[in-house]
Amino acid sequence: MLDEKLESYGQQDVYPFHMPGHKRISLGSFDPYTVDITEIEGFDNLHDPTGLIKELEEGYADLYGAEEAYLLVNGSTAGIMTALFSAISREEEVLLARNCHGSVYHGAMLRNAQARYVYPGSFSACEDIPGEICPEELEVTLREHGEIRTVVITSPTYEGVISDIRSIAETVHRHGAKLIVDAAHGAHLGLNGMESPLSLGADLVVVSLHKTLPAFTSTALLLKRKGCGIDSRRIRLYLDCFQTSSPSYILMAGASKCLRYLKEYGKKGFREYQKHLEEFYSKTADLRWIRVLPPSDRDPGKIIILGNGHLTGKEIADRLRRDFSIETEMACGTYCLAMTSVMDTKEGFLRLSDALIRIDETIPDQLPTSIKAGREGDADSEQPLEMLYTKEPVIVMTLSEAAEERQSVRLIEATKDCISGGFVSFYPPGIPILCPGELITGEIIRQIKIGMDKGLTATGVKEGQIAIVAE
Repeated sequence: MLDEKLESYGQQDVYPFHMPGHKRISLGSFDPYTVDITEIEGFDNLHDPTGLIKELEEGYADLYGAEEAYLLVNGSTAGIMTALFSAISREEEVLLARNCHGSVYHGAMLRNAQARYVYPGSFSACEDIPGEICPEELEVTLREHGEIRTVVITSPTYEGVISDIRSIAETVHRHGAKLIVDAAHGAHLGLNGMESPLSLGADLVVVSLHKTLPAFTSTALLLKRKGCGIDSRRIRLYLDCFQTSSPSYILMAGASKCLRYLKEYGKKGFREYQKHLEEFYSKTADLRWIRVLPPSDRDPGKIIILGNGHLTGKEIADRLRRDFSIETEMACGTYCLAMTSVMDTKEGFLRLSDALIRIDETIPDQLPTSIKAGREGDADSEQPLEMLYTKEPVIVMTLSEAAEERQSVRLIEATKDCISGGFVSFYPPGIPILCPGELITGEIIRQIKIGMDKGLTATGVKEGQIAIVAE
């Protein structure tokens, strides 16, 4: 059973280069059964905090320089939904970065918002990774659509790509709009010497404590910038809607331990963490066959390992797991992502660098059959995937209109000129190639099939079928 398998796994020598950020290192253990309570006298209420939980939220607000910090136990998703509902009105236009997390689309759909899109630029080091959001493109869109009052972007991304939030915030505010930043992967920003989206001018910022800090899975924060003009009562109203009415005191206790760690040991911890990262990148700089992508303007804590045409991302992840007992965060067609945090140890980084050096040394003699075939020009390699997401979708209906229509399913090949009834995304990176209400073109069909033929996971596709708005 699950509990037994988890207990057994926890005893194994598998190093976690993945979430959660506590990396299975205890900040002081407690028996969860002894602290799993409800809202009894003296322990405060998350939905009306006046005591211990209020103090915890005020502590995080002070740490990040926020006017207010709201503790989330339903993950960043609850914060994203709350931020959207607090900032926009029903049926209002909202400008979304197309590489936003699914919760952003779900929030826009439930709010009956009319979504327009701005697109991430190219990332030259790896075509599978979306790049930054360009402030100049935002300027053009906001000038053309002056009714937009809310903009939502993701920074940093899953792979650590960071957009120019200062310039983006200035652009958005100049047009009288609010900026929401999904910084779920950036809870450490502002604590590690890099500036946080909040300090750079974002109005509402959502951070996942559990992704890059020592906190339990599902704990996060919604941060409100001082003077942003968004009503706190409105935020509390929607938090009540999107958070469970029975919040876990185990999770909140973990968030409290995380705050204590950051206050007492954070500065020292982040100095050591930065040193470990620098040593790791230096040690892996001269790999011959695979490549560790230098961080440059990215978040260095997101380690991207490129196969360079010799190994796929999955093959790298599989070898790290099988031969070195290292579990990474995720793998896609061309790269593997190792996610780090302030809790990673020097021994952990050495273990990863040594493993990559060893893999690199053995590649010439162990090139996979699939890669050899690709080098010889098989049919699949002649069909490049050119579209991870649709840059100019034909929007026939809003997200909510399409979701509320009667739907059916149809084989992908038979959906040309139909209206999509659901989301279709390649994961990773998880950006929709189709959203509800968008026209399904022949080129989109072709790209979905190419991606699936190359082994990418296409969410929203089941048994070769996708949802369409019924005719």
